[in-house]
Amino acid sequence: MKFLFLALILLVNFSVYGRKFDILRPSDRDSSYVESFSNDLIISIYTSEKTHSLDLRDATNSYRLQYLPNGKVNMGVGFSYRGFGISLATRVPFFQENEDRKGETKRLGIQSYFYSNKFSFDLLTSFSKGYYLNRSLQHFGTLYSEREYQRPDIASANIGVSANYIFNHRKFSYKAAFTNTERQRKSAGSLLAGAGILSYFTRADSAFVPRGIDEKYFPKSRDVKETGILAFNLNGGYAYSLVFLKNGIVTVSYLVGSGIQENKVDKTILPGVSKLILSLNQTGRFGIGYRLNKYYLRASFISSSQFTRLKHNDLIIRNGTDYFQVSLAKRFSLN
Repeated sequence: MKFLFLALILLVNFSVYGRKFDILRPSDRDSSYVESFSNDLIISIYTSEKTHSLDLRDATNSYRLQYLPNGKVNMGVGFSYRGFGISLATRVPFFQENEDRKGETKRLGIQSYFYSNKFSFDLLTSFSKGYYLNRSLQHFGTLYSEREYQRPDIASANIGVSANYIFNHRKFSYKAAFTNTERQRKSAGSLLAGAGILSYFTRADSAFVPRGIDEKYFPKSRDVKETGILAFNLNGGYAYSLVFLKNGIVTVSYLVGSGIQENKVDKTILPGVSKLILSLNQTGRFGIGYRLNKYYLRASFISSSQFTRLKHNDLIIRNGTDYFQVSLAKRFSLN
């Protein structure tokens, strides 16, 4: 009970869609394209899952190792009214993956996405310890047929923030797809541009590449047990919402970012690694929803990746964060 109470407190998510974020006045929106429900009380229930992945790829062939945390599903409730929103979530024990098979993951953090009329904001703070090697059977054979290869020693700390401008903000609404506070009346799209700062750091007590992996893979980077980056990126992309059957919506957006990043790797193992290199990242969003009278059912998926290619040219590292949510909301008119 003590742990459940602590988890409840730590997983409180505040989402402010307040008027101070809505730089564009509602009267400046094209009402034939976007309908606002900011004056209505909206109550929702939702389930969500957040995860961080560490991918190691041999740049000389297609061989890949992917470390994942043990999955955790949250359930919560939320409300929004007059531009202010708050949600509260807690983990659902009976939805958790088997710890005997995939090990235990300890985690703490907030992964939030804010949408105003003109901007989208992404915030990531994630601290995890305890990973497993995905598809261990493929790498080790029957030795790991009953359970995955577990790495309780791998720990990661990831922090990032980005902001992107929505050029066609008069006709296109992110809120219509990813929150419950607006409705997209007609199909519309928009160019996106912005910037972000990201920091990923991962370390382990022993090498990321297990000893049982064939030595022909990662020949120059088998002893790497610590890696991290600090990246500054400029982003550009496009988003589009398709309205179907009058009350349905499908939204897809893609952002690619490039800039400069500082590599942090154990120099005693990889002394030739460049400290400053070109940075590359990407963020994709997908949302689908349907309104029936004052009810709204939606599902959304957001995935971000940051890539690091070491100078030795046999190791590519990808840090990824994924967020999935399904929600059911009801709108109450108080006027």
